[in-house]
Amino acid sequence: MTLIQVDKIKVGNRMRELDENKVDEIVASYESIGQINPISVDENYKLLAGHHRLAAAKKIGWLQIEIKLFKEKDLNDKLIEIDENLIRNELCYISASEHILERELILESLGKRSKRGVNRYTKGESEETTKELARRIGTSEKMYRLRRQVSEITPEARNLLRGTNYARKSLNDLIHLSKQKHDVQKRVGELAKQDPDQQLRFHIDTAKIELYTDREKSQLVAELKEKWGVPLSIKRFDREDHDLARICRQISKHSTTRVIKGDVVGREIPNYSGFVDHSLFLLEYFVRRPKSRILDPFMGKATNLVAGMWMDMECHGFDLNPRNIDRTQDVLDQHFPNGTFHLYNEDGVDMKPLQNEEESFDAIITDPPYLNCPDLYTQEENDLSNMSQSQWEQMMAISFRHYHRLIKRSRVKDKVFYPLMMTMTNDPTEEAWTEGMKDAIKKYKPTKHNPIESGEFHPVIMKMNATRRAEGGMTSMDFILSRIAEEEGFTLWDRTFNMLAPSSVSVSVLRNYDFYYTAKNWETTLIWIKQ
Repeated sequence: MTLIQVDKIKVGNRMRELDENKVDEIVASYESIGQINPISVDENYKLLAGHHRLAAAKKIGWLQIEIKLFKEKDLNDKLIEIDENLIRNELCYISASEHILERELILESLGKRSKRGVNRYTKGESEETTKELARRIGTSEKMYRLRRQVSEITPEARNLLRGTNYARKSLNDLIHLSKQKHDVQKRVGELAKQDPDQQLRFHIDTAKIELYTDREKSQLVAELKEKWGVPLSIKRFDREDHDLARICRQISKHSTTRVIKGDVVGREIPNYSGFVDHSLFLLEYFVRRPKSRILDPFMGKATNLVAGMWMDMECHGFDLNPRNIDRTQDVLDQHFPNGTFHLYNEDGVDMKPLQNEEESFDAIITDPPYLNCPDLYTQEENDLSNMSQSQWEQMMAISFRHYHRLIKRSRVKDKVFYPLMMTMTNDPTEEAWTEGMKDAIKKYKPTKHNPIESGEFHPVIMKMNATRRAEGGMTSMDFILSRIAEEEGFTLWDRTFNMLAPSSVSVSVLRNYDFYYTAKNWETTLIWIKQ
């Protein structure tokens, strides 16, 4: 081994970003026992490996550091070995990313790698572009860049994931992990070792929840309200990445509850789960009051209940699937230890535990199983998703009968409106229009709003969609449920639409065209009250 002046070592721009926590760990080690492993450099003292060790030496103030010198022949031999490993394609994504990064560093040291930012028409004859490197190992330029991106995961996290199925099969998730903060990456590696059955993105959510409280609950609601803007009837709610969404994914993405119904161009398509921002909007806008008692008779992955717990409401939920109940219980216990909730692994139509209650709920919010449902939830005969349309309608009629018994009565005052009346003249000038408006305003009587008082509005909120049944045409759940609700004594109070981004659009365009369909990208929410 050789000692060399620290300031003589050159660091190229291909070295990954420093993890300051890792640098501090090495500093403590250096101060305790000195340098154990040398850094690697080429004959021009360009750094090949050991960026964190070099940074630690500089931080301490060392003038010299121990190196391992690689000559040109050594580098060429190493390059041949790396190429053979990459071409055989037996490496996991983590090892492949490390090989690619090391390969680029060696090529750059040998003057055979086109530097970043260099015009491809002015590069030296012996220099290789990313496209050429990708071709040499038998992959596309895009895939090459994606595989290289995995090397941005911290060495500690890479070592924890090495040898796991995540390292072999989860390229997209590894790329997602590489964009997280270093402490999140480390915690994800630890969680993956502890519970290898979960998806890597599930562990990323878990780590973020553990390590960060990125905003207070009230602050998140305020931020989302600002994003919602004016409460229009047609809105779009996307899948966001905040604490509330991560808590929901602790249920919907867990290995015990996640159900895959198919795949589109190699991408797994799970059963539908709701948008928690949408649920939060509905509860905040139509229910509003903390401590409200809310019910979801078809809770599924509990998106509505998690939103209700976040808003400090008392939540009750039914589901036939015991795995949904158990997982939701665990998550709510963990994240809302002071909250009040009751979960029932029972039929959400009859709701037998509530059979002796009347007008005891402030709101009911649910996503009933889709009519003619493409998703499989349970094998239970009394699962609405397994029923024919006539059976489904009968069960929903029973459900609305129970809702009418359980929901509190809303007291809606009359409103009197006075329109602004303006006399039109033949004079088209702006001055004439202004004078006419002034005269109209003088005669205008203010509208008597008589707003509904707080605690007097008790909605039944239901999100739904439509299905297509070949020659039977479109079956629209909102029309069917509107009829059933009216027959059971409810008043339809509002209707909203949520714009969706369906994952199947890319493969259904031709089919839709052939059958004169448009791509369905909406879901309906209906709001009823009992007067």
